[in-house]
Amino acid sequence: MMTKNYIKLAIRNLRRNKDYFFINVFGLAIGMACAILVMLHVWTQTHFDDFHPDDSRLYRATIESKMGSIGTNFAVTPPRFAFGLKKRVPEIEQACRIYKSERKILLKTKNDEVLDAPSLLFVDSTFFDMFGFKLLQGNPATCLSKEKSIVITKSMAKTYFPEGALGKKIISENDTKWTITGVVEDCPYNTQIQYSALASLPTLELPNNSWLSSFLYTYYRFKPGVDMDKPAPPNAIGGITDIEYKLLQAYLKAATPEIERTTKMTPQEFHDMGNNFIIKLQQISRIHLFSHLNYEMSKNANIETLIVLGAISLLIILIAAINYANLSTARLAGRTREIGIRKLLGSHRRDMARQFLAESITISFISLFLALVIVELAFPQLEEMYQFSSPSLSQSLLKLSPIIFGIALITGIIAGLYPAFYVTRFTPATILQNQKKLGPRAKGLRGVLVILQFLFSIVIIYSTSTIYRQLNYIQSKSIGFDKNNLLVLDNSTGLGDNRDAFAERIKALPRVTDLSYSSAVPGQLIDMYTFHRMNDSTNQNYLLQVNWADNHFLKTYGMHFIDSTKAIPDESTDPNHLFSQSKDSTAQSGSEIKPIAVILNEKAVQYMGLKDPVGKHLLRLLQNGDQVEYTVKGVVRNFHFESFHEEVQPLIFLPEVPRFSRFTSIRFKSPPSDRDIAEVKKIWKEENPTTLFSEFSMSDNLQKQYTEERSTGEVAVAFSFFAIFIACMGLYSLMALITVYRTKEIGIRKVLGAGTRELVFLLSKETLQLVVLASLLALPLAYQISRLWLSRFAYQVNLSITNYLFVSAAVFAIAIFTVYRQLWRTINADPAESLRYE
Repeated sequence: MMTKNYIKLAIRNLRRNKDYFFINVFGLAIGMACAILVMLHVWTQTHFDDFHPDDSRLYRATIESKMGSIGTNFAVTPPRFAFGLKKRVPEIEQACRIYKSERKILLKTKNDEVLDAPSLLFVDSTFFDMFGFKLLQGNPATCLSKEKSIVITKSMAKTYFPEGALGKKIISENDTKWTITGVVEDCPYNTQIQYSALASLPTLELPNNSWLSSFLYTYYRFKPGVDMDKPAPPNAIGGITDIEYKLLQAYLKAATPEIERTTKMTPQEFHDMGNNFIIKLQQISRIHLFSHLNYEMSKNANIETLIVLGAISLLIILIAAINYANLSTARLAGRTREIGIRKLLGSHRRDMARQFLAESITISFISLFLALVIVELAFPQLEEMYQFSSPSLSQSLLKLSPIIFGIALITGIIAGLYPAFYVTRFTPATILQNQKKLGPRAKGLRGVLVILQFLFSIVIIYSTSTIYRQLNYIQSKSIGFDKNNLLVLDNSTGLGDNRDAFAERIKALPRVTDLSYSSAVPGQLIDMYTFHRMNDSTNQNYLLQVNWADNHFLKTYGMHFIDSTKAIPDESTDPNHLFSQSKDSTAQSGSEIKPIAVILNEKAVQYMGLKDPVGKHLLRLLQNGDQVEYTVKGVVRNFHFESFHEEVQPLIFLPEVPRFSRFTSIRFKSPPSDRDIAEVKKIWKEENPTTLFSEFSMSDNLQKQYTEERSTGEVAVAFSFFAIFIACMGLYSLMALITVYRTKEIGIRKVLGAGTRELVFLLSKETLQLVVLASLLALPLAYQISRLWLSRFAYQVNLSITNYLFVSAAVFAIAIFTVYRQLWRTINADPAESLRYE
């Protein structure tokens, strides 16, 4: 009953002060909406792959390798890893391999309907035993055990096989017929194992069955009771656990013959030279947020982004809460008569405190309602910006409801705590005799609150400016090649014997200037192989990125030599290039076999310690123990094959091999139009009718590498606007209350000859000093948040003090404008009216 009365009184007081009520509700609603939106995003990103049975026992195996000065971490493992180590490590209960095709594979029904299956995964028969994906039709134990078995999604079955999918045939390239043996639920949004169909791995002709070549993903489920955090023995390599040590020992025991044959050294000799190789395990539910290895199965989130967004949203809600507390203390002088009379009539201090808290909590929950409306409108845009989908908003809010209501309650308590206990501690006589002193002159805490408001605002705005400066840096920094006017075709290996005819027809198009075949293009995955320097007594291994490319590649991409002016030789123009050798199908034996001409980038020259690299000889050892010899014919300037998140890696260009040439790069005179793409597609269909046509713009594809950063920047801009708007709205209202309390003083000063400029300076001086102090105190926090966000980039903009001063000056100017607008109205009022005040 008492609580009901408190709420009634709170609502009555709020009705009497509509402006005050609106400012606080609006500010708190924006702050809460920002916090809820960020919570929804964080909730989505932190609950990936937590739906699998026994997810705490599910781990992915990865490889950390270091050769010389270059360290590389792989998400992929060799094909023999999974079940080869399962036999040797008793703690493993089950294993499963997943192979993700690098290119899109054409799948059709018998009626030639092309299936929309952008992500086809080849998996072991243990897939449904290991993971929590629901098989709706079919036998989970056998549906993927036979060759040419395929499991399609529910939506695919409904679209293409409405009469029933089991037993139906799907036709892939080369007229391979697959039998549908199961129907699985559509892929959930919250998993890094994204699939549109699942095919049996035994069908796939694996490139090799090596212990060393890594190209698929290995998952283990460990037996109950296995201590995954138990430290390794003292003699083990640092940084690994006991189970990782056992996996490594089992691997070395099985792979040593192949290692010695391929590297010409024992594992111990490999380690003694400063190289390293370890196996690491990642719990499946932590991969999405904490793993950023080479060859990830899907794009993962960045924990730094979530921390920065969470920090910014927290600061905004604190700004709104401070706004409320600040305005409440400023309004105390207007309510001191009410408080004093109620105390005289016997109200206890505790009851008075509860009344103030009831008002602030009521405002907080009204704000929450408005915040939920804002969330309903804004959440679809957030999903689109970050390119994720989640269950219905109502379900997500229901899961988070305890946290959301907790935020509203805590915000209300924090905002009302100081007003609740500040005035109620005075005696009735003190309150009634010194109303003024309880208002604007009780300014110690209010000064601190103003400082905090603008400190948080400056931190948010500076962090946002850092994000945009980094994005501008990415746009302006040279990437080492011309990304514009390039159209790239995937699946080019399917051209087969028609590749020359296709190339000639494309080059004949009037707007095409050049064309190149290659195994890799910037922004896409690239293979890595181990090389040696010939006649090197140390026999050191060097891990290089490898791009098999034709002699048009460097010209097509506008790359530049720093040593040599020759292009990559091809079979027809350079006798040094032996086509059979570039396939690595034979070893070199005899003087009649000449080395293969190759090109290095600057990083590779530096990495391998080559002085005067042109003419130097390199070796690559094959898995059968044979070797291939190469001669360096030129050095190309460093260019960014990957995004600015990664450093430029050592790279070698090898002469093109048609069976490796996945990509066709076509340069146009200007950005390719829809008509240009249609012409290319028409020629593709005529020369390669059985392979899916898949194209992308190089410039657009490279921009996609920074989608998350651009989305974070857009969100941060909105949050910055809200932060400074709330802070200035509170400052405006605070100055309005202060000028009301000092109306008589203003009138007297004007009668005595004070000018407008003098009065503005007098009334705003203290507040503006607080803003300046806030800008000084904000620097460490703003720097740390900005540094945290930039840590994801190997190449980053400098954190400039000039930019910080510019942000602080901008905030100061906004504060001056806010204060001046409010003071101008009061100062220019008639002094006679001011002197009649009270």
